[in-house]
Amino acid sequence: MKRVFILLLLMISAVITIGQNQKQILLQEIKCRPPRFTGIEKAVPILVEEKYQTIGDYLAKNVTYPVEDLESLVQGTEVVKFIVSSLGEISDITIVNSVSYGIDKEVIKVLKTTNGMWKPGFNDDKPLAMEKEVSIVFKVKDMGINDFHTMAKKYYARGSEMLFNRTNLKRALTHFDKGITLLPSDRALLVLRGLTRYQLGNRTGALNDWTRVKTLGGIESADYLDNFSDLKGYAELTQVLGN
Repeated sequence: MKRVFILLLLMISAVITIGQNQKQILLQEIKCRPPRFTGIEKAVPILVEEKYQTIGDYLAKNVTYPVEDLESLVQGTEVVKFIVSSLGEISDITIVNSVSYGIDKEVIKVLKTTNGMWKPGFNDDKPLAMEKEVSIVFKVKDMGINDFHTMAKKYYARGSEMLFNRTNLKRALTHFDKGITLLPSDRALLVLRGLTRYQLGNRTGALNDWTRVKTLGGIESADYLDNFSDLKGYAELTQVLGN
């Protein structure tokens, strides 16, 4: 049976790269606009607001699901970030969450074709370089259980049991990795994967996960973090998140 895939694309808010300036007292009055994809070559001179093609539409039309991954039922959410310069050119493409090496290559290849198709971000009326992040969901349509949230919950539950019972931390990490491949912005999964990494001696990996949680908005409830107070890394976790 021929397998069909779905590409779902989500845009995450841009992170503005504005240098600190002690003279900028009324920062709330500065109007910042994130970069926008236009689908038009050499789009920078076009400053009027128009209905442009979205980056989601562009990637859906141009990204090809690698045959090897499709046949192996590899699926998940690829997250990529990059810089859009003041000239509408992209650089510093970085994989934030990798589904597979083949998907990494394909997404990077297509993103590079958008060079010059971006309207840059603006600080008031001044164009400046900003960071943009894109999430691309690769899902095999004909799988029996293909709901990412349902699958990720199972990985979360299995990994949590192993983490708290200290039965098999390496397997716990594998479960969290699989869950995050599906839902890379799930803060609960990131918190627990970080704690598992910490138990296994990977402090750098743990801090990366917790910093990502903070970037995504942190954890609303400090009571949730108290559940992990007896685990190594708890103090650094709360320090990173500011709880």
